[in-house]
Amino acid sequence: MSGPDLQVTPAFASPIISTDMPNADELNRRLRELFLARESEGDRYRKKQQTPTLQVNIFESEFDLFQWPDEPVRRLHEFCSQMLSYVVLQLNEYTPAEVGNLKVFWDCWFHITRSGGYVSAHTHPMASWSGVYCVSPGDTTSTRDNGVLRFLDARPQGNMYLDVGNARMRRPYGSGSVNYKLKSGQLLLFPSYLVHETSPYVGKDERITVAFNCSFHDLAATPKR
Repeated sequence: MSGPDLQVTPAFASPIISTDMPNADELNRRLRELFLARESEGDRYRKKQQTPTLQVNIFESEFDLFQWPDEPVRRLHEFCSQMLSYVVLQLNEYTPAEVGNLKVFWDCWFHITRSGGYVSAHTHPMASWSGVYCVSPGDTTSTRDNGVLRFLDARPQGNMYLDVGNARMRRPYGSGSVNYKLKSGQLLLFPSYLVHETSPYVGKDERITVAFNCSFHDLAATPKR
């Protein structure tokens, strides 16, 4: 006997895309050396303007990283741009020509996190897409949630009442956070409205990531003079 015909709508779902850069080891080695060298210059490359997001034991650069001329940074920019353009094309069902008319505005920076470091829950206003690329995950041998990138449920009332009728619903219907323990060369892309945080990291090695926010402008919609 077959079951009833059910039309299930995954309402209010949010995409989180994970992909890996091929053969990233050499690039990540060079990025790590570059970022540690820039950190050693003190406040020259450190972000000057404070934001409301709480950061502990973290070096955060200014937001102009993808404007740097350094070849490793340009390679990373190219990879992130290609992946983001493909995601925008697929999820919006744009044609390649429509994607070609899009101008992307980037804010990009790097984080160096040492033992005890974390970032509090936050979003990224005035952007549609955000991303995190892992240069070096740091210590990967400790606890499961050590330094994870955690996305909080976008539905504030999603777990207001849990019992056996809904506590084990599969994604995208279940409640609770979605956690990523980043690995070297991994890129995550996600809508900027998603609340996310980095849990406390404990380890001897530094954890290095690159983060960015993007907004888009349709050049075809700009009046010609």
